[in-house]
Formats: sequence, structure tokens, C-alpha cells
Amino acid sequence: MEKGHSDNLDKEHVASCFQASAATYEESAIVQKEISRQLIAILQRFTHVDSSRVLEIGCCTGNLTEILSESVPIDTLFINDLVADFCTLTEKRIAKQVGRVQILTGDIERALLPKNLDLVISSSTFQWMADLPVLLGNIATALKDGSHLAFSIFSPGTMKEISALTGRGLRYHTNEELATMLTDHFQVISMHSESRCLFFPSVRAVLRHIRQTGVGGVDRERWNLGQLKEFERRYVEQFSSDDGLPLTYISTFVIAEKKRKRCV
Repeated sequence: MEKGHSDNLDKEHVASCFQASAATYEESAIVQKEISRQLIAILQRFTHVDSSRVLEIGCCTGNLTEILSESVPIDTLFINDLVADFCTLTEKRIAKQVGRVQILTGDIERALLPKNLDLVISSSTFQWMADLPVLLGNIATALKDGSHLAFSIFSPGTMKEISALTGRGLRYHTNEELATMLTDHFQVISMHSESRCLFFPSVRAVLRHIRQTGVGGVDRERWNLGQLKEFERRYVEQFSSDDGLPLTYISTFVIAEKKRKRCV
């Protein structure tokens, strides 16, 4: 498998898992909310954002969208998500805060991106891309020279407890791989990773959290009762701590500027 490519993604299954979490995501996505707030703070720290035309990839229920629209004035905001209901929900959530909202529902890897963008932003979404290098190239084409790409992406070590016991999980990109993907079109201004760990009282609570945030879309396998009990036993045996049962998230934050064309 080539670097930057994921061969275990079924986008329809990913979308169905997030659709099923629509009623619970807002309350359960604790880590994703923290990451969204931090991404906006980092963006404002490292750049002066010209935000006339903005595209958000993977808006979900609109957490990042709301924070961004409260932080900078936006004339036209394009919002994208695999799940159409999320786009509708987000549009209603921020309609009064931006000049105009346009919805781009569906797989962003197959979409025709709007042109002359000032900012493309995405939080906790790019790990779901089947061919991230190609998407980054498309984003670069859509951005104005000197404008910005800001994103967070989950990185190796995310949900390591689950993958250690099942041998399954997303293929996460290292920072070195991300830097290589970006180098043709972007100048990286900032890139760093952080670890967050949630603790739960039981393995069932861990699995409930995964289901309620929709992030189990990489695995279609259903367990019988015996398999579930064995998974619970091994999880407790290997990972139990005084704080409870952990679930780890590693997030990488990237701010990049589209390279300007050289004058000949």
C-alpha cells in the first residue's frame, strides 16, 4: 500500500456510522470539541486569516464551524460532510453568523471544489480520506496563492487499545508522511501532535463512546457474546488503571500556506 493511501475504507459504511451517531455525537465527542477549539486558536496564532471564501471539510454537527464563524467574518462559507443531515444541521446552526452558506454534501474526494478560496479548514476528518495526497493537491488548486490550509488529523497511536486487541483500525499518517504530502504545494507553518486520553468505568462504556461518536466506521465485524466477553477480559487485563479504562487519541495540528507561483 502506498503512503497516503488507505485500502480499508468503505465510505458508505463510514457515513452510516456517523449518521447513526447524529443524536449522540454532540454530547459524546469531547475530544473532537477540544481539538476544534485548539485548531482555531492555533490558526489565529500563526496567521492573519483572510476569510472571504472558506471551505470546511467534514463539518459534522458544526462545532468547528460555529467557533470559526464567531472568530472571523466570513462572506461565503462552503460546508461539506459525507452525511447530508450534518450539513443541514450545521447550516442552521451558523446561518446568522456568515454572509452565505453553500452545502457540498458527499465524499470530498470526488467533489468539484470551489475556486479562489481564502481558507480550507478541517478538524478530525482527514484520517478518513482514501487518498490524502490527491485531496491536498485538489485543495491547493482551489486555494488562492498565499492562502491557508488548517487541519487536525488523528495520528498513529489513536485508539491503540482497540487495535492492540483486535489487530484492526485506521491507517494513520505520521507527521513525516504528512510533511511529504504537503511539500509540493504548501509551506508548513506549524505542525505538532498532542495526546489525549479518556477514561471509562467499563469496556462497554468504551464501546458505547465509540458508537456514539461514529468513529467505528472502519470495522464491520459483529461479535457474538463470547467474543465480546473475551475482548472485555483482555481490555481490563491489559489496560486497567486507577483512573479507569483508557482510550487514547493522538491529534496532529497543521497550519500550511499555499506556495506562491514563482515569477519567471
